[in-house]
Amino acid sequence: MTNIIKSNIYLNLYALAIFLLCLIFSIQPAVAEQSSGVLVSSKASSIQGKILRKDLRRIYLGIRPASKYQINKPVLNAVNKDTYASFLKNILFLTESGYKRKLIKRVFRQGADEIQSFDNFQQLEQHLLSHPNDISFMSKQQADNHPNLKIIQELW
Repeated sequence: MTNIIKSNIYLNLYALAIFLLCLIFSIQPAVAEQSSGVLVSSKASSIQGKILRKDLRRIYLGIRPASKYQINKPVLNAVNKDTYASFLKNILFLTESGYKRKLIKRVFRQGADEIQSFDNFQQLEQHLLSHPNDISFMSKQQADNHPNLKIIQELW
């Protein structure tokens, strides 16, 4: 009787392991389909060359980068929540709440400027066009559909 119970436990554990593997592999293609993100500015921008990830992280945290770039100010693109979350995760290594906390601390402790955020794409595009050396991020597909914007580099 105890052998039957033990074999049923092993059979159930085996079935659970197979179920979890199937679940993991069914989720993975959705991650692969996620669009790539790019760093953009206006076509009139004088920003040249690749920006190091650590410097990009510093720029978006309101800290001066170690290298000199021709970047005026960073701008947050909050139009697409998935792109915004991917940017925070892949570039800043922060969650949205963690990022906001860091920015608020920086503003109140050191008097740093707030980083402007746009949740309307037309306003974001207008801002980038009127401030040529400001940078932002967006999906590659979105950047390809707007000829007034220049892709500086691929981010993820």
